Amino acid sequence: KPSLSRETKPNQPLQTGWVKEGNKWTFYSQTGVKFTDTLYDGYFFDSHGYLLENTWYQMGNNWYYINGSGKYLSNQWSQINGKWYAFDGYGRMLANVWKGDYYLKSSGAMADKEWVYDQNYSSWFYLKSGGRYAQKQWIGSYYLKSGGYMAHKEWIYDQDYQAWYYLKDDGVYVTGTYTVDGKNQLFQGDGKWIRELTQGFQKGHYSKTIFLDPGHGGKDRGAYYYGIAEKELNLQVYRKLRKRLEGLGYTVLTSRDSDIDVDFITERSRMVNKTNADFFISLHFNAKGNDTTVNLGIQTYSYKDEPGFPSKINKDWHNNPERMSESNRLAADIHSSLLAETGARDAGLLQATFAVLRETAKPAVLLEMGYMDNPEENQKIRSSDYQDKLVEGIVKG
Repeated sequence: KPSLSRETKPNQPLQTGWVKEGNKWTFYSQTGVKFTDTLYDGYFFDSHGYLLENTWYQMGNNWYYINGSGKYLSNQWSQINGKWYAFDGYGRMLANVWKGDYYLKSSGAMADKEWVYDQNYSSWFYLKSGGRYAQKQWIGSYYLKSGGYMAHKEWIYDQDYQAWYYLKDDGVYVTGTYTVDGKNQLFQGDGKWIRELTQGFQKGHYSKTIFLDPGHGGKDRGAYYYGIAEKELNLQVYRKLRKRLEGLGYTVLTSRDSDIDVDFITERSRMVNKTNADFFISLHFNAKGNDTTVNLGIQTYSYKDEPGFPSKINKDWHNNPERMSESNRLAADIHSSLLAETGARDAGLLQATFAVLRETAKPAVLLEMGYMDNPEENQKIRSSDYQDKLVEGIVKG
């Protein structure tokens, strides 16, 4: 309801309609009352009754802009002091709201070349130069999806780069090694996903789980001397060792529990890499096939990285310093303990790039527990009593 103030004096004719006072316009009703602090027919008058021009005006919680003709802007966009604003059909300035592809901030100004967070959508958006929201594109380390929503805590595939990316909770793409849903993933420096990493060794995180690998098996009998195959001896020692370890509370996993074929290049390592085993022990017996009388003793191997033998499935862990250090320590402890328990000749604490040592992501050792081609040693290693000594040496190590 308009505020009215009487400005007439006795015996003077009533002023009505538009009246210019100095350089300002006012408006009087038919009864001679000046309109003050009010809106009339699309025009705003201030507390003195003067028509507002080229200025902002607040009424209640709403803001209006009055143009040079004194009319408020309505149902349109307008650039005011270098910034764009939008007004509804009632002239109210829009704020904290989308208008098409554009966002009007709390000040009413259109967002331009900046980030905004919309509580209604619980998402960040980026408004490009000109005000339209970015979508299906990168803005620095962030990706804006269809509809303008910032990607976060999710995978996205970029057709332009033909690559997968993972965006963290804060929206930044991942680089290096990062765990997603419990699995380690490897990314380039520019965020492109490379591959899933095998579950490698974590020093200090132990589960009392040991993976035993009785070498050879099935069609692969290994060495064969004096009526017995290496695969049989390996399985005999494995069964004794497993029983002993389980009696001590360890969980024992294995590459084979019977006479079956298991690929020696990658399959045994692939098996252990999928487990939570603390370390890997491959059980073997030796043979050279020459001058068998001097072939005696126990050899213990840990991994040696050789450039001529690149890893096939363990590129991320084969030469990991901590894995190699723990492998060397495990090999030394088992080797010295085996020699002490059996009295066998020390044939060497060695390093080699055997496939099972190279492709395993855990600390790993390979044991050569005696020479099958030496007649005397062959009789010894096939005896149950001597095998018990081998088992005790491994357990103590």
